[in-house]
Amino acid sequence: KKVVQDLKRLMTLNLTQHAARGTQAAAASPQRALHSETIQIETLWACTTCNACAQVCPVRIDPVTLLTDLRRNRVGEGALSGTAATTLRRMQSSGNPWGLPAAERANWADGLGVPTAKENPGFEVLYWVGCAGSYDRRAQRVARAFVKLLKQANVNFAILGREEKCTGDSARRLGDEFLFQELAQENIATLARYHVRQIVTPCPHCLNSLVKDYAQFGGNYEVIHHTQFLERLLAEGRLKVEGAAPASGAMTYHDPCYLARVHGIHQSPRALLQAASANSNATASDLHEMPRNREKTFCCGAGGGRMWMEEDPKQRVSTVRAKEALATGAQTVAVGCPFCLTMMTDGVAAQTDSARVLDVAEILAERLGL
Repeated sequence: KKVVQDLKRLMTLNLTQHAARGTQAAAASPQRALHSETIQIETLWACTTCNACAQVCPVRIDPVTLLTDLRRNRVGEGALSGTAATTLRRMQSSGNPWGLPAAERANWADGLGVPTAKENPGFEVLYWVGCAGSYDRRAQRVARAFVKLLKQANVNFAILGREEKCTGDSARRLGDEFLFQELAQENIATLARYHVRQIVTPCPHCLNSLVKDYAQFGGNYEVIHHTQFLERLLAEGRLKVEGAAPASGAMTYHDPCYLARVHGIHQSPRALLQAASANSNATASDLHEMPRNREKTFCCGAGGGRMWMEEDPKQRVSTVRAKEALATGAQTVAVGCPFCLTMMTDGVAAQTDSARVLDVAEILAERLGL
């Protein structure tokens, strides 16, 4: 709100000075700068693009778009430095924020017999693993759990392997529009080469880019979150939880901003968690909701490129959210996003060692003994 009001005051000042152009008073009036004087630099980079402000604004102003445009201006001037700038350089050179070789992108799948699109051209659904699932050791466990579930359900799927590149979500939110479009066009060309229409992904940020951003460049696909796909497999009877030991202990679910608020997806993960904890006497009471949930969820702090920035330990958003999760009495904090997985794991670990953070797919795979 303050950002919007400050921008309005600057525009009003400029309009007034323009109307008085040529007068002695106008000539003597100092020009107020947009950056630093009107919008502070720390304000510009603090935004997690969680979209809560856009959702609640009564006059439908979208401050997120204003902030990302301001970031583009700063990036264009070469004003971005530190870990975020390093991340963008890695994405430019290696196609992923970690800067690791494309040849290692499918190493997480060793021993699982996961086919690539080139090896299985007749696949029905493409599993878009994402950079985190490909390179982050913790997120790799989620990818492996999901693949085991797909195989259990006899799904005809494939991955792109080394041909997959970062969707460019963080690049666009950080303000590097050129890099985003470069990555988007390469991915769209790859998807077109394999005639991909249906995509499943565990990352809400990848989902958002593939659905909303890529459509601006002619890339139109049916993209669903991995919790939605797993719920479908349960409904079709291709995955069965009957006879398996139910997950024990109270659970809570953290809604990712780009999943629940931006795309309205929040029921599928809850249905899976209820199925994972169900037994003959089960109710939904094992799932304890946090006060801020679904479309009114609270950010983990990683969106908007914040995942790649240094944070003051005393100001970490993840700490606030972890406290809310633990206050429910949950022994398991469930998530549905690799960024949330990282942030919530750190936030919970800083406060207790008696609770664990797991992706919904991991919880279901655990229930099925996979």
